[in-house]
Amino acid sequence: MRSTRLALLAPAMVAMLVMSGCNDGKSPEASGAAPSTAVATPSAAPTATETAAPAMDAATRSACASLNKDVESTLKEVADAEKIGPPAGHSAVSAQYSAGAAALYLHALEANEAVSAAVEQVATAMSDLADTWAKAPKKKPSREPLTAAVKHLDAACSAT
Repeated sequence: MRSTRLALLAPAMVAMLVMSGCNDGKSPEASGAAPSTAVATPSAAPTATETAAPAMDAATRSACASLNKDVESTLKEVADAEKIGPPAGHSAVSAQYSAGAAALYLHALEANEAVSAAVEQVATAMSDLADTWAKAPKKKPSREPLTAAVKHLDAACSAT
């Protein structure tokens, strides 16, 4: 089962490594030019909401939307796999949790640090559940760690 999970997670990890080396062209290092020394003066004083927390960038907002869809989709597919029953159902549930974790890592590439940390918690909880289901448990394992991690992800996505 570990080799199956590795096979599912490996492409996501490779994509993450490839993307971490990419430069979006916004930094001065990409163009080879020296950074500008001109200082822009603000045209207006910042509002209370601007000083309280920075606005969530568009990439993180998009990532949060994709992540929420991934979590919902995974939980729906897990529920369908649980209906199969043992012993084949245990493998199906494990595979769904592993696939869900891989999808989360894939969509977390462009998210900010807080959302990425929350995604890691959710993916870890899903991976732990996948391992538990792969061992064919006598009773259904608790989803409390996953539920708590999903709440943390929701909080991270709505924080800014």
